[in-house]
Amino acid sequence: MSDAPSPRPRPSAAFRAGMAVERRAAKALRLAAARRGPAVVVEPIRLRSTVGYQLQAWIHRPADPAAFGGDPLPGVVLCPGIDDGGDVFDSLLAPISADEVARLGCVALRFDPAGRGDSWGEEDYGGPEHQDDVATCVRALQQRADVAADQVGIVCVSMGVAMGVGAAAMPDLDVAWLIDWEGPCDREIITAGGARMAPAAGHTLDDEVYWVPREAVRHLPQLRCPYVRLQAGVDHAQPGEFRHATRMLHAAADGQRDGALPWFQINDHPRNVAPPRPQWLRAGTLSAHRAITRKLRVLTRAG
Repeated sequence: MSDAPSPRPRPSAAFRAGMAVERRAAKALRLAAARRGPAVVVEPIRLRSTVGYQLQAWIHRPADPAAFGGDPLPGVVLCPGIDDGGDVFDSLLAPISADEVARLGCVALRFDPAGRGDSWGEEDYGGPEHQDDVATCVRALQQRADVAADQVGIVCVSMGVAMGVGAAAMPDLDVAWLIDWEGPCDREIITAGGARMAPAAGHTLDDEVYWVPREAVRHLPQLRCPYVRLQAGVDHAQPGEFRHATRMLHAAADGQRDGALPWFQINDHPRNVAPPRPQWLRAGTLSAHRAITRKLRVLTRAG
């Protein structure tokens, strides 16, 4: 599998216009599904990270757990992208919302990472502090009476992969599974080869102390839970870029072969297969939403 940059050109103006139409259609369909779906209860909570930062979080759970077999239900922690807070999952801006996860029969937790929204601390761009925040959220779900402690998984959106995979790789944290939607895997992809240094102000690409903790590809072989990568043919942030997906697959294969990672999967390919030319998902919000929902149904055995 080649690791050379993709020769694909950037999407044309016509393609971008088509994607704008697709986003509006996806929003309408998701709103319609929400009106037909089961009721959801939202509960604000405050958590405390290991270093003592107060974290603002919200629980979204089915109003009628009996409709899904009763408590306890699977738990899902939602990790936001580059500088988003938990509110991105309280809207239709992300490819999955906390309410949509709850309507599958799960207890979803969205949160403001340190330095964002109403949480204390400083912005960490997926580094050790944010990874600890995710671990705090996982443990908070595992301690709830309405959540099955051994069925708490993580969904990572875009750069949320750094905090999500970093947390799941912690030796003292038990995670049931992890979904990675189009996450940038390392410093080269995160910064587009150094062209976009916003997540690393004051740091260079050779700053190992800063970058190593934030490179999900380094943590992936240490996972002890199933790993699912979802990737469209046109990446949501860097159209034409596929190397982050293939690098994560290689790292997952290393973990599956030499470590404790049970299995990995890209899109709908068979498990533990890293195809040289993967079948990418269709571009667009609706395709991403359906792919995440489909995987959640399988991984949580809900709905």
